Amino acid sequence: MQPFGPLNIGLDAEEVTRLLCGTTWTQEIMSCVMYDGNIEEVNKKHTAFRVLFPEMDLPAFIRKTKNLPACYEIAEEMPSPRVLKTHLPSQLLPPQIWERRPKIVYVMRNPKDLTVSYFYFAKMINPSPKLRNDTFEEFLNKMLTGDGNTWGGGCFCLAFVFCWNLSVSYGPWWDHYLFFWEKRNDPNILVLKYEDMKQDPRGYVEKISKFLGKNLSAETLDAITEHCSFANMKNNPMANPDSMLRHDESQGAFMRKGVVGNWKSHFTVAQNEVMDAHIEEKLRGTDLTFDYN
Repeated sequence: MQPFGPLNIGLDAEEVTRLLCGTTWTQEIMSCVMYDGNIEEVNKKHTAFRVLFPEMDLPAFIRKTKNLPACYEIAEEMPSPRVLKTHLPSQLLPPQIWERRPKIVYVMRNPKDLTVSYFYFAKMINPSPKLRNDTFEEFLNKMLTGDGNTWGGGCFCLAFVFCWNLSVSYGPWWDHYLFFWEKRNDPNILVLKYEDMKQDPRGYVEKISKFLGKNLSAETLDAITEHCSFANMKNNPMANPDSMLRHDESQGAFMRKGVVGNWKSHFTVAQNEVMDAHIEEKLRGTDLTFDYN
C-alpha cells in the first residue's frame, strides 16, 4: 500500500469524505464560497473541473473526453487556493497534507443511509459485477464485514479504478470515519455530519465559509444556500455529475434522494437489528453518534 502520489499541496481547501456522504453537495458549497458567492462565475464551469478529484481517471469516467491528462496533472496546473476532493483513507493521502496542514472539510453520514446510497450508486456506476449485481442483502453483508474492502492501488491516479474494480471501496466505513473524528479538534480540520447539514443548510454554509476564511454577506450566504439546494443542483448541469459522468442511466440518477432516513424503506427489521449491533460494536468507546431520522 502506497500513498496516492506526489500532488503538491499548498494553501488549498481539501474535501475528504467517505463515498456517498454528501460529497457533491459539500464540494459545491466550498466551490461557491471560494468564488466569493459569484454564482454566475461558478456556473461557467462544471463542478468536475472546479473541484478536482486527484485519484480519478478522468477519461474513464467523464463523457466525451479526448486525451485528457490525469486529474492530478490538471490539479497541479491550478493556482492555489484550490478546492480538491478525495475519498481516500488516511493511509493513502499525500504526506504533504499532514506537513502543510491545508484546510480540510471532512463529511460523514449515518451508516444506514450510506449503505443504501452506496447500493444504488454501485448499480449505476460500478464497472464490477461483484457489486453491481448484488442484492441489498449481499451488499449489506459486505458493508458489515468489510469483505473485499480495498484501500486503493499503488499509483494514485489509478486508485479510483482499482477500488471500483475490486469491491466496496476505500476501506471500512468505521476506519475512515474514526480517523478524522479523532482529529475533529485540529484547527485545520472541520468535521461535519450530513444529517446536521440537512437540518440547517444555511447555518452550515456560513460555518464552512468562515472555516475557509471567507467573511461573506448574509445575502451571499443566502444565495449559496439556494444554489446548493438538492433540487437546484439536480436541475443544474454545471453542478449535477449526471451531465458529465459515464453511468448506467437505466439504474437511476447520480443525485437520487438527498434525504435523511431513506434506509427505513430498505432495511428489514432483522437487517436493522444486525446493523444496530454492528454500529454499536464499531463505535464502542467513542462519542461518535448519528441521527437516523
